[in-house]
Amino acid sequence: MFAPERIRIIKGILSDKKHINVSDLSTMLNVSEVTIRRDLEKLEGEGFLTRTHGGAILNDNNLSSNDDYADIEADPYVEQRIEISEIASHMVDDNDVIILSSGVTNLYIAKKILNKKNLTVLTNDLNIASEFSASSNTKVIIPGGDLDLSSMTLVGKLTEENLKNFFVSKAFIEVEGVSMQRGYTVQSMDKASVIKEMLNITREKIIVCPYTCFDTIAFSQIGALNLANKVITNPSIPDLYKKYYFESNIQLFTAFNSYEGGM
Repeated sequence: MFAPERIRIIKGILSDKKHINVSDLSTMLNVSEVTIRRDLEKLEGEGFLTRTHGGAILNDNNLSSNDDYADIEADPYVEQRIEISEIASHMVDDNDVIILSSGVTNLYIAKKILNKKNLTVLTNDLNIASEFSASSNTKVIIPGGDLDLSSMTLVGKLTEENLKNFFVSKAFIEVEGVSMQRGYTVQSMDKASVIKEMLNITREKIIVCPYTCFDTIAFSQIGALNLANKVITNPSIPDLYKKYYFESNIQLFTAFNSYEGGM
């Protein structure tokens, strides 16, 4: 990873967390601590941060300067994502090894499972990875690859090849479209390719998305509706999908509905 990309990631994490740890950054970005200290020294020279023993803190004048890390509370689907994250958190146990694919809903899930003990999280989403940066209970693994600056996710052939080295118990896969005709879809071909590799290395496949994704088709297909073991969404999905999941023996979990065994 080149220095400008590291600097962008460091600034984003620091804008979100307000403090940062050298050893955590070294592991996250797969570079030496000496390299991280050099990056922090550069940012201190720009007045962005103040270095501390073992890390750095964000300078007060930069508290609201990073537009790339907007407050997720402005999300129009915040209530739906919180409902989903509450359900998902009950599916994650201490000592689990899980995948969180990229996406805002999975970021909410990450926030809900910070207190799980001895958790291992594999993710290609750097926003999700940074969420665990202050948690001593969680080991975060990032597969590497090409950085998509628009989403702060790692994609490409290197990401896909590195994923093949792992196996996890559960994968929470966020999708952007669900339809009877096209199954599960996402907007990006790169994202779809990474998700397909994630599905290949997990025992339990869990789809997550707000109810608004149903009867919607995004650009790139992941697979048919029967690829998942479980689906977490909101109660307002069309009855046609409830019927399909029930008849296909796929567990459907919604926030207020125990129709298919929900919490």
